[in-house]
Amino acid sequence: MFPALLAIALSLGTASATPAAGTPAPSATLPVGCGNELPDGIELGVSKNTTIEIEGVERHYRIHLPDSYDASVPVPLILSYHGRGKDMKFQEELSQFSNKSNNPNAIAVYPQGVPTAAGTHQWLGDISANVSVNNDIQFTSELITNLTSTYCIDPTRVYATGKSNGAGFTTLLACDPCTSLQIAAFAPVSPAIYTGVLGAAEGELPACSPGRLPIPILEFHGFVDGQIGYNGTSQRGQTANIPEYMNDWATRDGFDPEKNKTTNVCAGTDYPEAWKHSWGDGVVQHYNASNLKHTWPDSYPNADDGRQTCFDATPLIMEFFGRFSL
Repeated sequence: MFPALLAIALSLGTASATPAAGTPAPSATLPVGCGNELPDGIELGVSKNTTIEIEGVERHYRIHLPDSYDASVPVPLILSYHGRGKDMKFQEELSQFSNKSNNPNAIAVYPQGVPTAAGTHQWLGDISANVSVNNDIQFTSELITNLTSTYCIDPTRVYATGKSNGAGFTTLLACDPCTSLQIAAFAPVSPAIYTGVLGAAEGELPACSPGRLPIPILEFHGFVDGQIGYNGTSQRGQTANIPEYMNDWATRDGFDPEKNKTTNVCAGTDYPEAWKHSWGDGVVQHYNASNLKHTWPDSYPNADDGRQTCFDATPLIMEFFGRFSL
């Protein structure tokens, strides 16, 4: 069971409470992208594949504008990153941010990683990713700038989530001094957070230098994840020990890692045990489940894994994102 190391100590401080992540917010001064006509080929309620050029390289992403989109009403933007070996369409099906029952109002975007020679899409942070090829932080930063200038997006309500390698990449975005100023909150699911990459020494994690604090972060991980082990033993190399990693975020965000609020979220159900751990009024949160493997948690079987738990990650992520803005 996760050690009782997670803390609750703080109100939201510099992180602002906002309407729910899927809720439009009226603004006295509309963001720059408001009032624009939709680009050619983009339709409301229909997911579309499109591209953006970054340093002469065509990068791909999938975008979904909800039926409710109104070019005069600023809405949030959710970026959802696929795992290594998957693609943007798979991530859309897995994470379900294009499903109006989860997300009635926010724009959902599914970026696609750079393909390797073998055709496997991956993100910066993987042990085989080449920083000269995987310019993914720049891609994300420029993609946000492009999207917020094209669509009626509230630039203070941009969020990032992902699975596995894509989730690990979101932790790099959280630690980057620039993208941490563009993205309000992060929700890595079963993240592959490798040590010894991006200039880090063997056994050490890459440097983390956010441009602001606290950074809201919500993490999910299964106790029996055989690919990206809960305690750092993984199939392709050493990864972060998740309890230690989350305690580090608690400390970085200014909370006492020795204090915690821990809840058995499946108590009173027929599901195996699962726990929620929380620091600082939930500015930093971690969910773990005794039966989950390398999966996107759901109370029903999904494209990832037939194993089920008592909670669904996507609505929890939406609720979490809805609490924070820049």
